[in-house]
Amino acid sequence: MASNDYYRTLGVARNAGPDEIKSAYRKLAMKHHPDRNQGNSESESVFKEINEAYEVLSTPEKRQVYDQYGAEGLKAGAGGRGGFGGFQGGADMGDMFGDLFENLFSQGQGGGRGRPRSRRGADLKYEASITLEEAFTGVKVPVNFERTELCGECDGTGARGKTGIKKCPSCRGTGRVQYSQGFFAFSQACPDCGGQGEVITAPCKACNGAGRQKKSASMNIKIPAGVEEGAVLRVSGGGDAGLKGGDSGDLYIQVSLKHHSHFERHGADLVYECPVAVWQAALGGEAEVPVIEGGRMKIKIPQGTQHGKVFRVHGRGMPSPAGRDRGDLLVKVRVDVPHELTPRQRELFVELAALAGHGAPAEEKDKGFFKKILGT
Repeated sequence: MASNDYYRTLGVARNAGPDEIKSAYRKLAMKHHPDRNQGNSESESVFKEINEAYEVLSTPEKRQVYDQYGAEGLKAGAGGRGGFGGFQGGADMGDMFGDLFENLFSQGQGGGRGRPRSRRGADLKYEASITLEEAFTGVKVPVNFERTELCGECDGTGARGKTGIKKCPSCRGTGRVQYSQGFFAFSQACPDCGGQGEVITAPCKACNGAGRQKKSASMNIKIPAGVEEGAVLRVSGGGDAGLKGGDSGDLYIQVSLKHHSHFERHGADLVYECPVAVWQAALGGEAEVPVIEGGRMKIKIPQGTQHGKVFRVHGRGMPSPAGRDRGDLLVKVRVDVPHELTPRQRELFVELAALAGHGAPAEEKDKGFFKKILGT
């Protein structure tokens, strides 16, 4: 490339029109942009040359001076103010860099030039509280909540009829505006249309131009058998409606289990604390325990059962959400010592203590001592 022959630098004829010059510049700028050729000093030098050539040939006054006097005429000031110091023809350069950066970086951000960008609706969360029995069998829970839905009057456009929407004049329908600063240009969402590329001139009366309305919604959510505390169920599309044709958000149902009077849950297992009288623990016998599906069952208490002993009853716990075998019922023995004794019960416990080698209780010894003193 010859730095003084701007037409040759851009690869166009001397009679090339503005569109042809612009197209040639875009191709070369994309090819030699520093972001695509990091560390390549040759590409960086070429990039500066093609920008210099385009800055002159895209400005009618400078191109006229260049065609008459060449590059030296521009340097001498024949073209008016500025020369090439700081690229004074900033308006066209900004537009060009905006196109370049939009091609480089705006892909994948949703929507094309002149087409409103869609936006996904927000997700919603709802808490459902159920009993342990309902978690055992599975249950359908009615869920009542509020969400935004598309306005029925304008079908989500936010405008009063088709004539109520016009292309945004600030971004000319692209949804983005470009700003140039020295050698670089920056692109961002248009502040006037919010990146939609359209503005509403006659808003819908029903939704005031929002395109969506708050409405009450109700649905029955099936909670599977064996669901655990804190489990989250997802209802696809059950959340807020999207904008400009965007997908609706999702509805998330978080399950909580109410306190149970008998059982504690440990995963798929259920724990029941079974009260056993002290003589029953010593002599052995049977105890009745409740089961989650309703009713009661008997378990054997062996002779000499200690406080805190746990008996495992297989397959009488909670079902698995995956459909596998049920968990177990864990029966934890709680030996109950009577708070009050009849005279006969006390006599028997004293006798039992004596047989066990523990002697009489302190209270009984005190009674014997006073009997000796009083001679009774």
